[in-house]
Amino acid sequence: MNWFSTILEPITNIIKEPITEWQKRKTLEVEITDKEKDRVHELNLKKIDVATELAKKGLQVESTWDTNAQQDMKTSWKDEYLTILFSIPLILAFFPSTQDAILKGFETLDKTPDWYMLLVSGIVAGVFGLRWLISRKIK
Repeated sequence: MNWFSTILEPITNIIKEPITEWQKRKTLEVEITDKEKDRVHELNLKKIDVATELAKKGLQVESTWDTNAQQDMKTSWKDEYLTILFSIPLILAFFPSTQDAILKGFETLDKTPDWYMLLVSGIVAGVFGLRWLISRKIK
């Protein structure tokens, strides 16, 4: 049996070496692929973290903006002006002599462009700290 091993050993070595090298290359390819997948996964996690942080800051900025708008109401005349302006038709609607004029005014407002009404809504929302109210219409 020893003589048989002696004859086959060079042949098996010739076959064994390329197979071993092929196996090493395949193992290396799998390791590289796994490392790339890990890097991509880590990058995606970082993107999610950044997006989450920006979303939190965005919400915080919007909240701060609305809070500041409400704080500014203490020293500003804008909220009183808009309250009086929007109260005029409400009050005049109770007087028969002005009801026709108010209805005509609202019919005219009904014909105004959407962008203008959105602009007015945005101004009111900004002054009263109600930006969330207008954000639904914009989206």
